Amino acid sequence: MTIISTLLLLYGCSCVSLAEAAPVECHADKDFHVAVKPFNEDSGALFAVTALSGKAAPKTCGFDPQSADFVIGRNGDALWYSDLAGRYLILQRSTGPQGDLVVIDLATRKTMLDAPSDDFAREGDTLAFWQRGEEATEKNCATFKENSENGLRSVISTQKLFSLADGKVGATGTTRCDAAQ
Repeated sequence: MTIISTLLLLYGCSCVSLAEAAPVECHADKDFHVAVKPFNEDSGALFAVTALSGKAAPKTCGFDPQSADFVIGRNGDALWYSDLAGRYLILQRSTGPQGDLVVIDLATRKTMLDAPSDDFAREGDTLAFWQRGEEATEKNCATFKENSENGLRSVISTQKLFSLADGKVGATGTTRCDAAQ
């Protein structure tokens, strides 16, 4: 607790809401350093990205947008850190139970993937994920009735693979029925 917030509590002032500064976390590999600073009053975070170009990552973790090569994120875009895989920054966008999987190529600064998916896992040079798609029916979803009784809808999700080697997305041909809000 800061000195100001302690004084406000002592004097009974409830008219001001002070948020503690969120801690910065840093992630680095041989190519990039990413400093992650959560928003104090909004969902998500900002990401200060610096190409290392053969240099070592900074010894201390700090968020300095002025010295970064570029910054990803803005108020209202609830991006959360998931992983750093070489040139790819893997993020989640979500303010609730369902969200999106976002993959940004840090070398080109382009979004390579922005798909409705909550279930994903990195396995070596592959990012496997289940992309939510079309609405399901009783005919193509074994849990349709159960999902409906629980106040949820049902969607057909398709398993896809994002190659961290070449940035391409392919489908495995496997589908499943998922509950969704």
